[in-house]
Amino acid sequence: MSVFEAGANRSDATRVATKLIGWFLFAAFSAIILWKGVLSSLQNPRGDFANYYTAARLVAEGKPLENAYRDFVWFQKQIDRYGISQQLGGFIPHPPPTALVMLPLTPFEPLAAKRTWIGLNVALVVLIIILLSKFSSAHWLPVAIVFLSTGFGLINNFLFGQMYLLLLASIVGGVYLQHTGRPVLAGIVLGSMIPMKYIGMFFVIYFAWKRDWRLVIASLTTALSIILITIVLQGTNVFKVFIAEVLPRHLQGEIQDPFAIQFQSWNSLLRRLFMYNETLNAHPPLPSMALFTILKNLILWLWLASFLLIYRLTTFAEASHQKLFEIGFIPLAILLISPGGATYHFLLLNVTVVCMAKILLDLRQEMRAAILGMMFLMINLPHYLKLKSFAIGWLTPLGYMRLWLLVLFFFLVCYFLHRAAHWKWQPRFAMKHFAFAIVVAACFTMIDFQRASAKERDGAQWVPLQEKEFDRHLGLLVKTPDAGSERLVFSYGELLDEDYAIFSADMNGKVESQWTPDTEQKFYDPDLAKDDQRVLMESINNGRAEIWLSQGRNQSPVFLLEGENPSWHCDDVRFAFLREGEIGVAELQFQKAAEKSWLKTIENCYDISFSPNDDCLIFCEASSGYKFVLGLANSGTGEQKILLESEDFFECPTWSSDAQKIFFSWNRDGNRDIWMINTLTKELQRVTRDPAIDTAPVWDEVRHRILFTSDRGRGLEISTIYWIAAPH
Repeated sequence: MSVFEAGANRSDATRVATKLIGWFLFAAFSAIILWKGVLSSLQNPRGDFANYYTAARLVAEGKPLENAYRDFVWFQKQIDRYGISQQLGGFIPHPPPTALVMLPLTPFEPLAAKRTWIGLNVALVVLIIILLSKFSSAHWLPVAIVFLSTGFGLINNFLFGQMYLLLLASIVGGVYLQHTGRPVLAGIVLGSMIPMKYIGMFFVIYFAWKRDWRLVIASLTTALSIILITIVLQGTNVFKVFIAEVLPRHLQGEIQDPFAIQFQSWNSLLRRLFMYNETLNAHPPLPSMALFTILKNLILWLWLASFLLIYRLTTFAEASHQKLFEIGFIPLAILLISPGGATYHFLLLNVTVVCMAKILLDLRQEMRAAILGMMFLMINLPHYLKLKSFAIGWLTPLGYMRLWLLVLFFFLVCYFLHRAAHWKWQPRFAMKHFAFAIVVAACFTMIDFQRASAKERDGAQWVPLQEKEFDRHLGLLVKTPDAGSERLVFSYGELLDEDYAIFSADMNGKVESQWTPDTEQKFYDPDLAKDDQRVLMESINNGRAEIWLSQGRNQSPVFLLEGENPSWHCDDVRFAFLREGEIGVAELQFQKAAEKSWLKTIENCYDISFSPNDDCLIFCEASSGYKFVLGLANSGTGEQKILLESEDFFECPTWSSDAQKIFFSWNRDGNRDIWMINTLTKELQRVTRDPAIDTAPVWDEVRHRILFTSDRGRGLEISTIYWIAAPH
């Protein structure tokens, strides 16, 4: 029964008015989505689409995808290489099979591929509305109105080129096919997106509870097949890197800024209230790691206990209502326990609204169904962004209006349907559920406390970047610094301008200005000459890596030659660079560079650095069988020797001023820290100790310290500069 057919006693005039209002809302919402979302998204290939497309191109070209997890800047350079401008991107935290989704689009140029993807998404909107209507037995028009009222979330899905419409289509398609008696096909459709987005797994668990084993087996087989295809194309190492280095922090909500109000979740709220972070949350109302840990676990497990209790107590008189309630409740539960909820995630809530509203309409409770629709509309409005400026101190919860509205939505669903669901309060039964949840929460809390107590403190300190440019994001994307006698240069990804530029600061972090001119061209990997004025840097133009030279702040850089990862020789005339994994040496003459010599290495060379005293180079190399080499090479004689070999990845080597020590980042046991090796004795010493990505070390001779970038307490690879006293 539809909203237009309900209420047989209504007058014809009332029914006509209802239909007219419905068509008006449908037309209005459609126009908004088309104008703000679809048409705007067709103008450029930017957004998350660029990340998916770039990853797919890398797979199509046979390039290793694990680099996308280990080097944020490397992935950004690939985005540049494929001609996608004004876009800051990264593949973290997507699972490796995500790169397969857009493989069919890789023959197209980025803009054509984006437009094809948007066209597919428009078709998916129509398909989802039809499937939701058929599964719920509701009229298509109110279903369409509800779906289009997702508004901000649906618009962002188009603007960013997200794949949540594809995810939702796989879920709704799987549910509909199972409902119509085709469990194997349902399982294939439902399992097709599980390797990319884990949400479908919650529905598989539900159908396992319902003992629909053919669907469950088909889903798991489909998901496993996609994973095996990824392994064939990329090998197993990319999964090892993802599972060891990315997934644990993703599950903790440590992606981008974990304190950001934009990610409306319990984790984000509790972090802002109780977690001190010198860079992102310097003034929490009540700094307490203990409270954060206890409440984080307690809230999660109490919610899970509540959901399970509701499922076990629910017994609708009609089987159709029982199924609608059970299916509709899953997305609501997912959103309430998610460690980070973005706007486009709320597309999933459409399933909840349609299912619950259909039950209420069948029960002749049209006003309550309308209230749920209005609540859904309110949830999807960007009100939390307007309240962000008020969310300070103990008023922080004001900024989480979407989260509170979602909680209210949950209680309204329970209140509106509790009689029809035949809930009977059973104190002992409920107490067992909640007591078990508290015990489990206590166990996880103890584990978190043990991990926290075992965490080693290394005494590293933050270098605050004192400039308005960095107040907005507190240096969320500071990369590859280099230090002179009185100046620090680094590459900074500005999130609003969508570019990387070179900035300079004094050694205390007072930013002088943007070093490179304000253009769309991106610059990376600055290497500062001894005069503290000239800077070698890398840029990507027309799909190739190039070395550029800047003679001073605000002066336009000049092109030198094709290559990457430049490093000055101690004479400030020669410099080393990389091209296709080989080391070249060039000489600078009147702002032009002439290639002088090439050094042959074993296989793929990366991250080089000239000695401060002579012709010796330190380099990293990835040899066959995922063996990594830290080696020395003499640019004059060609003589080479290996300092260190490991199955664990290392990067960004740099020298001490006396050339007797080399500092580098080493990925031991899934965690990257700064290490030191003595070039004479080969003695190793660990310098930093933190469960974060510590990398890009730089020797500061004047202050006898090591500068490095780290994402401590922040999101993966969202780094800023720290320093630690140099070891003896």
